[in-house]
Amino acid sequence: MRTIFSTAELPPAEAFDYWTDVVCANLPGRWVEVSDRTKFYAEMQTGALGDLGLVSWRASPSISHIESSDDLVILLPCSRGHVEFVSHSFEIDHQNLYLFDVRQPHIARSFGPVERTLLRIPREVLERRINLAASVNRPLPLRNDLAVLSAFVRELIRIGPSGLSGPAAATISQQLLDLTAVAIGSLSGVTPRLGAASQYGTLKLRFAIDRQLSNPATDRKSISAAAGISERHANRLLALEGTSIRRLLMERRLAKARAAFEDPLQRHRSIGEVAFACGFSDLSHFTHAFKNRYGLTPSDYRNTR
Repeated sequence: MRTIFSTAELPPAEAFDYWTDVVCANLPGRWVEVSDRTKFYAEMQTGALGDLGLVSWRASPSISHIESSDDLVILLPCSRGHVEFVSHSFEIDHQNLYLFDVRQPHIARSFGPVERTLLRIPREVLERRINLAASVNRPLPLRNDLAVLSAFVRELIRIGPSGLSGPAAATISQQLLDLTAVAIGSLSGVTPRLGAASQYGTLKLRFAIDRQLSNPATDRKSISAAAGISERHANRLLALEGTSIRRLLMERRLAKARAAFEDPLQRHRSIGEVAFACGFSDLSHFTHAFKNRYGLTPSDYRNTR
């Protein structure tokens, strides 16, 4: 885990304003309020595990307005609070786990100092495994399979994913997705769709793609060869996940660019620099593809963070 923000070295008068900038860049939030800015403190750590994002933070008591995001968020609270949606509301406590579909705007209030851990999951990868409609935006009792899931995520954050090799991170990422689907399915007796995403051949393909993202000459043939799989078999494996080498390569490149635009430490990089580092050789093609995927041009997306 990497500490991307801490008020420890900041003057109290600057701490809150800087914190809100970081929150907007790394969490699906748009504004935060605190009762006393002069005593504000906060710290945020982030990490990546394949397609998944890990975030841990602590802060002064606050009120947050959370707006739309493409990701699903699994929240593992260590402190109490209250969440209000348009149609319903509920309290947050350490006895439950929460799966947020944050396409629905809501307001989160803490009852004291904030301590939170969350896992950000691309919506489509979890929805391919299980129907989430009955499980989102409500408390999920933290017992049995969900207790195991919570412990797994907390241990990953404690150890930190940065020391994992590429294949290990890809393997654990897929296992974590499968465990999440199983744990949610156990609440309603639903059997999730598992297997294809965890096959070793698919993991090798994903790792080969991630290693070649920055190479604009990368193609289906070179990726299949790097994974030690025929191109035909590679596309057959990925078809089980509803994708292909070409589509997955594009998705991973765009996701890498998106992560760069959300990282406050990379704000000095130009749009073109990020695009070329992600393997795009044509800036107009990158802009068009990014807007098709995320609904905003790269510059507009960066300005909303």
